[in-house]
Amino acid sequence: MINKIRETIASKLPAGSFARNVITLMTGTTFAQVLTIIVAPILTRLYGPEDYGVSALYTSILGIFTVIACWRYELAIVLPKKDRDAANVMALSISICFGMAVLTLVLVAFFRIPIANILGAPELASWLWFMPLSLIAAGLFQAFNYWSTRRKQFKRLAARTITQSTVTAITRLGAGLVLNPGPGGLIGGSIFGQLVATGQLAWQIIRDEGRIIISYVNIKNFKRVLVRYKRFPLFDSWASMLNTASTMLPALLLGYFFTPAVVGHYSLGQNILAAPMGVIGGSIAQVFFPQASEARHGGNLGQLTLDMFQRLLTLGFVPILLIAVVAPDLFAIIFGEQWWAAGVYVRWLSLWMLFVFISSPISTTYTVLERQREYLIVNVILFSTRLVALIIGGIRGDALLTIALFGITSAVLYIFNCIYILYMAGVTVRETFTAIMKQIIQGVPYVLLPTIVWYSSYNSLAFVLAGIGAGIIFLLVQAYRIKNRGV
Repeated sequence: MINKIRETIASKLPAGSFARNVITLMTGTTFAQVLTIIVAPILTRLYGPEDYGVSALYTSILGIFTVIACWRYELAIVLPKKDRDAANVMALSISICFGMAVLTLVLVAFFRIPIANILGAPELASWLWFMPLSLIAAGLFQAFNYWSTRRKQFKRLAARTITQSTVTAITRLGAGLVLNPGPGGLIGGSIFGQLVATGQLAWQIIRDEGRIIISYVNIKNFKRVLVRYKRFPLFDSWASMLNTASTMLPALLLGYFFTPAVVGHYSLGQNILAAPMGVIGGSIAQVFFPQASEARHGGNLGQLTLDMFQRLLTLGFVPILLIAVVAPDLFAIIFGEQWWAAGVYVRWLSLWMLFVFISSPISTTYTVLERQREYLIVNVILFSTRLVALIIGGIRGDALLTIALFGITSAVLYIFNCIYILYMAGVTVRETFTAIMKQIIQGVPYVLLPTIVWYSSYNSLAFVLAGIGAGIIFLLVQAYRIKNRGV
C-alpha cells in the first residue's frame, strides 16, 4: 500500500528530481516513524522508564562509537567524480569499521563494569558485550548508505529502513509479551533489527554492483584515497564525535546524576519529539547532499541552501510548536500517567529539536565546502557549552532544571550554527533572520486554538484534540499553498 501511494505521487514528478527522490526515501522513513508511534503505547506498557533508561544508555554509547566507526571516510564516498575512487573509499571505510569493532571489544572487556556502575545501571554491563556487533552493523550501513546515495539508489535505502523498523518492533513486542526480559528486550530488538536491515542492504549492493566494485579496488587507489581525504578523520571525525557526544550527553549524565527512570523519561520524550521531524528531515538530508555538491560547482550553493532552510523551517516550526504545547497531556493520554514527566521534558527540548531538524540536512555544507576545521571548532563549542549546562543542573540535583538548561543552551547554539552554515554558503545574516521572523509571525496563530480550548475547559483530552486539529489545519494550508504554486 505504501509503495502504491509513493508510486502514485512520484509518477507526477520528473524522474531523478529532488522531490521525487525525497518521496522515495520518505516511503521508508514514514513507515518507520509511523510504526514507531503506533507501537510506542504498547511498549511503554511492557517496559518501564527504567528499562527505557538502560536501553537509552546503550544507544548513547553506541552512537558515540558509531560516528567514528569508519573515521568519517564514508562521507567522502559521495565526493569523487569517478566511481573507481568512490569504491576504494567505501572499501577503506569497511576495513576501518572492522578494526574499530576489534578495538571496541577490547575496551568492553576491560571497562564494561566500571562504565555501567558510573552510569548507575549495573545491568547494562552484560549488554555491552554486544557493542562490537552493533558497531559493525552501524558502520557497514554508513558505508553502504553513502554508496547508495552516490548511485541514487534511494529505493534500496527506503527498503532497508522499512526492514529495520519492522524487525525491531516485532522483536521488542515479542520479547516483551513472552519473555519479560526488561531492558534486554529493547536493546536486543534494536541490535537484531539493525543486523537484518544492514545485511539486506549489503546483499542488494553485492548482487547489483559487487563485481564492479571489486574490480575497482586495488592497493594503489586504496592508499591514494586514504591520503586524499585525510581531512575527514583528522577533523570531521572529531567534530562529529563531539556533536554526537553532546547529543548523547543528557542520557549519560542524567544516568550519572539521577536514575535510569529519569533517563527513560528523557529518552522517550526525545525520541517521540524527533519522530515527526525524522519523517522528512532524514530523507531531505540524503538527497540534499549530492545536490549541494553539484551546486557548489555550479555557483548556486547559497540559494539552494537558503531555499532548503526556509522549507525546513516552514515544515517544522508549527508541528514542533504544537507538540510542545500539548506534550504533557498528550504523553499521559497515549503512554500512561507514568510518562507525564516525559511530556514536560519535551517542552524544554522542542526548540532544540526543531533546529536539529533544520541543521541536519544543510550541515552537509561543511563537507561540500571541505570546511572540516570550522566544523570541528563549532562542535567543540557545542559540546563544551552543553556539558557545562548539564553539570550545573546535575550538581543542583534537579532533573527538570538540568533538561531545561540543556534544551535552552542547545537551541541557542543550533540557531547560530544554522546562521553560520548559511553564511558560509553565501547567505547574509539579515536574510536568515528575515526568514526566521517571517515563520514565527505565520506560525504562532496556530497555537491559539489549543490555548483557547484549555482556558475555556481545562480538559486534557479536549486540549490535545484541539492541538491535533490545529496541526491538521496547518497541513491543509500547506497542501493548498503547494498546489497553487504547482510544486
